[in-house]
Amino acid sequence: MKIFLLLILLALSTSLPAQDGIPGRYRDYFGSRLYLHADSTFEYTRNLHLSSSWTKGRWKLTKKVICLEMISIWDTLTVAEPGKLPTDSLVLSEDDMPERISLSEHTGMLLSSGGQNRFPYPRKLLWKKGRLYKIENGKVIYRKQKGFSTKKKWATWYFKSDD
Repeated sequence: MKIFLLLILLALSTSLPAQDGIPGRYRDYFGSRLYLHADSTFEYTRNLHLSSSWTKGRWKLTKKVICLEMISIWDTLTVAEPGKLPTDSLVLSEDDMPERISLSEHTGMLLSSGGQNRFPYPRKLLWKKGRLYKIENGKVIYRKQKGFSTKKKWATWYFKSDD
């Protein structure tokens, strides 16, 4: 029986895609951070001046391309108007805990400068030489880009980070 289980585990481990060296913390020069967990989940954050955004989801490696898929976290918005039955709607949550919220709470969230998926996250990335390059419209982005309030050009790819 032990040998049978060992053979099954060995077969499963050889069929999994190679992820050696890919999981970890990455960042770019434009305020984005990407944490690829070994369990194939990810966390993406972007902070730009006074606004921020976060996205969570799952990632999958196919050859050298990493595909990120958002897993939305929803709040239930309850709107109660006088003389009418309350109605419920789903809205993106401001934090990672789904809950029931009122219209005034939701309005406050809309006025805040941060929240879930306020800035788009990269959908596809190419893993090459320890860097993650964005793939947009089927093309890998290698070019550098001018920074904010400067003429200096910065790398647009993600690189491993300790923070």
